[in-house]
Amino acid sequence: MDEHPIFDVLANWPGRVSTQLAFEARGFLMPAAWQNRMIEFCGASQADLLNRYWDEVAMETMRAVGKVNSDNRTFLIEQRYRSAFLDELFARKDFPHPDVPNGPLVRCLLEHFRKYWHDLEFRENELIAIRSWRKRESERLEIQTTGWTGKKRGVIPFVDHFCTALAFKRRRNRWQKKLDCGLTFEVGLDFGGDPKRVGDPLVFWMSHESDPDCAFEMRGNSPFDRLVYGSRLYSGGMDASDHVLGIRAYIELFDVVAASFETIR
Repeated sequence: MDEHPIFDVLANWPGRVSTQLAFEARGFLMPAAWQNRMIEFCGASQADLLNRYWDEVAMETMRAVGKVNSDNRTFLIEQRYRSAFLDELFARKDFPHPDVPNGPLVRCLLEHFRKYWHDLEFRENELIAIRSWRKRESERLEIQTTGWTGKKRGVIPFVDHFCTALAFKRRRNRWQKKLDCGLTFEVGLDFGGDPKRVGDPLVFWMSHESDPDCAFEMRGNSPFDRLVYGSRLYSGGMDASDHVLGIRAYIELFDVVAASFETIR
């Protein structure tokens, strides 16, 4: 097994629950709202199963620096942590569907996914809930959109403001925080694609100072959603307030993850 110091540090990650609670303490409540909605859809009897599933997916994702697909049990690196619980769910899975060949290992989550995409009324009701959560959260966090241009490069002042407030040090269009445990957390921007569309320009890297080439790179909403289920809802907003909320949320969540390692030496 290749030796990379980042894996020794990541083995101390406390997991999804404490990370989510710290995120909630900063005012970000949408993941919890979405999880509760999934539990309501699946039935209260499925709550323990769902929470264990979300916990184990998060742990595999972190310990494999994102190079794992927990639902189809594919690891793109040598395994440092493999969930026996997820192995068991995969072995028992008897509900594959051609629409979602690599869908979740919990049946009701797959059912929700399919219903969302095939039942227009159901999808609209879900979107109404998500929009209301975003609106309330933007108001509660007093999200400001002054200076928003709707273009990729227009996000720079917002990213700089949020990163600087969390003690990330800027160097050009990168913001970096170094921890005593050797981990480096870095925020960057990808301006590829249509410059007039914001998209998901944020890129996050987690690496060890002694081995920067072995990094956990986080693009788009999927890596964060695997660490804290429901955090993908901060992506793909409808207006300026939604976009600024999303930028702040992902930077704050990244900082929450960093804070979970700050007591490690």
